[in-house]
Amino acid sequence: MESEVICGGMNKNELPADAAIQELADKVRAFVEEKSGRKFTEFKAITYCTQLVAGMNYFIKVCVGTNDYIMLRIYRNLDQEVTLTSYQLDKKDNDPIEYFQ
Repeated sequence: MESEVICGGMNKNELPADAAIQELADKVRAFVEEKSGRKFTEFKAITYCTQLVAGMNYFIKVCVGTNDYIMLRIYRNLDQEVTLTSYQLDKKDNDPIEYFQ
C-alpha cells in the first residue's frame, strides 16, 4: 500500500530509516549535542516520517543509547540545504513519531 502524500500534511506512516535518513541525522548531530548539552554514545536513525512543504520536513526517531531516544525535526529546502528545526529529548522506543514544532 503506497503512502498518500498531502502537501502540508505529515505522512504518519513510520518508515524504517535508510542510509539517506541516517546521513540527515548525522548532519545535525553536533548541533543537537551542543544545544542539549549532552554527548550521545550512539546516534542511529530508527524510523522517520515526512511532511511535504516548500521542501521537506523529516521527523526522525534516533536511538542515542540503551532505551534512550530523541526525535529530530529536520528541514531540507529545495536547494537541498539541511537545517535542524527542533528536537525532543527523553523519548522511548515505543513513542510514536508525532508532529511537533
